[in-house]
Amino acid sequence: MESIDKVIILDNLKPLVIVLSRNYSTGLGVIRSLGAAGYTVDLIASTMKKGRSIIASCSKYVHHAVEVPASGIQDGSGCELMEALAQYAQTHREPMVLFPADDFTASVVAKNQELLKEHFLMPEIRADGLNTVDAMDKTLQGNMARSAGLNAPLEWVIDLRSEICIPDDMVYPCFVKPLQSITGRKFEMARCADAAALTAHLTQMQRFFRDRSVLVQEYLEIEKEYDLSGVCLDQEIIIPAVIEKSLVSQYERGVTIAGKMMPADILGDAMAPITDMLRRFHFTGMVDMELILCRGKIYFNEVNFRSGGPSYSYFLSGVNLPALLVGELLGVRHKPEDEKMAVFGKKFVYEKAAWEEYIHAFITRQELERLIAEADFTLLANQEDPQPGRCFQRRIRLSALKHHARSLLGRA
Repeated sequence: MESIDKVIILDNLKPLVIVLSRNYSTGLGVIRSLGAAGYTVDLIASTMKKGRSIIASCSKYVHHAVEVPASGIQDGSGCELMEALAQYAQTHREPMVLFPADDFTASVVAKNQELLKEHFLMPEIRADGLNTVDAMDKTLQGNMARSAGLNAPLEWVIDLRSEICIPDDMVYPCFVKPLQSITGRKFEMARCADAAALTAHLTQMQRFFRDRSVLVQEYLEIEKEYDLSGVCLDQEIIIPAVIEKSLVSQYERGVTIAGKMMPADILGDAMAPITDMLRRFHFTGMVDMELILCRGKIYFNEVNFRSGGPSYSYFLSGVNLPALLVGELLGVRHKPEDEKMAVFGKKFVYEKAAWEEYIHAFITRQELERLIAEADFTLLANQEDPQPGRCFQRRIRLSALKHHARSLLGRA
């Protein structure tokens, strides 16, 4: 895709922010939040195929957009991304802010922090001997959660590089997941009822991932799920609200389809250890934490050191987390009112995840339409910035038609 240049008519334009994004929907929420705050926003989209970033790049808030090919991201080198950033370093003298919006781009920024810091301001971890890539390890996160006083499931690490050995103290049912989201795939996740099912799943995984280890956790029966977005300013932790999930994707495990904004105090006594845990990372940046309610207790699931998929719902409810963070990176202290939610209880639907759930037959068309009709707002369709929503609708309807045609052929 060729670079896209657009003129934005905004008063008091602020410094350039470069949003780095592989997942267009998460990046789009960041772009809209920063653009509405008056920042000049450029997009560098890391994509598997040409044209994949068009839904984000057609936003009216994108000043300039470019795609960089990166079909494989498992090694996390990001050389194509670094080349694009080198071009900015050569042509811009003023300070620029980097805003990675997914695990891959966050890892590239973290690994190249020393090279980038001469020209860019960016999120970073300042804990001794730790960086953002290290912090993505779920076993480290679990240990940090427990040491801060948070409940966390029992867990084991099993090496796939040799003969599979199930620990004697394994409990069932259990749940298999990648050690790091960036090196894993959603299809690796599985609930295993007993040792035979666990062995079979790990043997299947070993065919594709013989060069690493995998995480196995105690399976917890979920009563409710929560998603918490916030901003960490080293020891100052800002958590304006919590998302109470009402529907979670079965097609793409764990992805929030719908939820509502709730006061953070619904987590009760868990809020103190949550903030304590986040302080221990000495992180400056956005975070996205997943929690579950099981047997009446809040349990830690994982934390991502970047904006989350549903985090744009915070902006739509009155708190602009990306703008708050960027202002702080530029040395401008935020005001107390900047972190106060205007209204609670608003329902949202992430229509990309909802449509995919429908296309793959996990919900009916009637259920899809009901979800969208009952939402106070959606995360892609937006009256202030309508083009991305229109582009999404065209593409997803075409995808639905193609999938339906394939299904009919399969039944013939």
